[in-house]
Amino acid sequence: MHVAVIFDSTMGRTRAMAQAICEGARSEGRECELIEAASYQNLEDVCAVAVGSSTRIKKPLPAVREVLSSMTSLSGLAAASFGSYGWSGEAPEIIADILRSKGARIIQDEPLRAKDYPGEEKLDECRALGRRLAKECTH
Repeated sequence: MHVAVIFDSTMGRTRAMAQAICEGARSEGRECELIEAASYQNLEDVCAVAVGSSTRIKKPLPAVREVLSSMTSLSGLAAASFGSYGWSGEAPEIIADILRSKGARIIQDEPLRAKDYPGEEKLDECRALGRRLAKECTH
């Protein structure tokens, strides 16, 4: 069982967040698979998932919307959302709402957002999220 971090990024900002989430999960001894949304196939052998996207025109990027629409029941799967933005930043909240509607158990009080490129403090928050996702795998 592993953590999956699925993302799409236009300028590398959300990718940096995704990489930091996986770093955090790996620091807890858990395997973490970094998956670009265009390459997503399924959630086989996944014990927790994070889905992230840049915000474009107040929505997640199209590849992430496609991934979310293809997901079936997530029945209690530990999940989180994240993303970067330049202007408005709605994508992480939309992602969380969709994951929740499919039965995922959102482990965050608020989605993780970064305006522009995530600084070291924000990347530390991403690593902490990864550690939390890894710990959820034992539940």
